[in-house]
Amino acid sequence: MSPRSTKEELEAARDRVVPDVAAEGLRVLFCGINPGLLSAVTGHHFARPGNRFWPALHASGFTPRRLLPQEEQELLAYGLG
Repeated sequence: MSPRSTKEELEAARDRVVPDVAAEGLRVLFCGINPGLLSAVTGHHFARPGNRFWPALHASGFTPRRLLPQEEQELLAYGLG
């Protein structure tokens, strides 16, 4: 996929489901609104460049470094989902 999604890629992603990142015993579970089309295209939450979720998560001390959307499964190791 190119850095910018095409109209066709976005349209094809319209009905895709982005899987939850959750497990038993989490310390924190973040709940958001429905994922955007770019998240559906990539299959990762908060995937749009410039989305503030990942920088804010790190800046608030939840993670030791800024994660990328494709690293979302690493949240589970920190007790987050």
